[in-house]
Amino acid sequence: MLVLEVAPATALAQPARPAITSKVQDDLRTAERKVVQLTAQHNTLATQYATQLEAIDRLKKQRKSWRQEREVRTALTDANDTATKLATQKSELAKATTALATARKQLSISVDAELASGPTPARVAELAKLKSQLAPQTTKRVSRIVLPDMEIDPLADPEELEDHIKQLLESEDQLRKQMVGLDKQATELDEVAKLRKQHDRAGELSRRDDDQPQRTATQGGGGRATTFGANESNDGASAPEAGGAGGGGTTSVGSFESEATIVLADVIDATTIETLTRAQRTGDPAQRAIAAKKARDAVAMRLEQLKKKRAELEAIKKRRR
Repeated sequence: MLVLEVAPATALAQPARPAITSKVQDDLRTAERKVVQLTAQHNTLATQYATQLEAIDRLKKQRKSWRQEREVRTALTDANDTATKLATQKSELAKATTALATARKQLSISVDAELASGPTPARVAELAKLKSQLAPQTTKRVSRIVLPDMEIDPLADPEELEDHIKQLLESEDQLRKQMVGLDKQATELDEVAKLRKQHDRAGELSRRDDDQPQRTATQGGGGRATTFGANESNDGASAPEAGGAGGGGTTSVGSFESEATIVLADVIDATTIETLTRAQRTGDPAQRAIAAKKARDAVAMRLEQLKKKRAELEAIKKRRR
């Protein structure tokens, strides 16, 4: 008599836990590559769109002629096509970003399940490392910069002076980082404001042409008429937005100035802080850029004060040696 031992159906159907985790991990890598690819494509289109708007603006300033109007209409059509592609690309990027978040969640679930299955110590270490990479980034704690005492103690010994100098150096480093952040923020906001202005300018010039009388020219003997002077394309496509998921927007502008209002509360004057806050509420990139530059200049002035004070302390320390 031949006896066959049949394994449970669930055991046969269920792949090994490491294989499941590996498969989900591959899916995550694929999702990440897609987001990177779509982000690059989106940013390329955004640059192309900005270039087209600049070209339209130049064409609009040229002397009116049939040739000029044909070129304007062609340029507007091309720009609208690019704007449509941008909108499509933005939608695809949003879907890819959502898929990436789902893949990260699925991998986290798979890692937890494998950890619960009792893997080897070496595998536990691998899974723990993977789990830490998937963990959401903790919110950065924002704290105020506290400047050291600017008064010089005439009775301070060299060690106390050295300690005071170190405090000043640390504060200088913190202020430099704030200046870099504000300067970068202002530059990015200026780019967004420029892009919006170009788009608005193109739309305004297009609408202005729509109000002008049309001219027709008959070609050949067949009486076929070609119309000039009217904008036949739809120039209503919206300008690329500032910011995007995962850096996928045309210009990914952070909100460094929102942190600066807290970090620099004891460093720069209250009026400058209020300017930052008020500009951020408006959402206008041009106003935000101006406010960021003003805050950057105020930080630069404070930094120079610290440098001068440190130079005084170093000179006193040198004389007392």
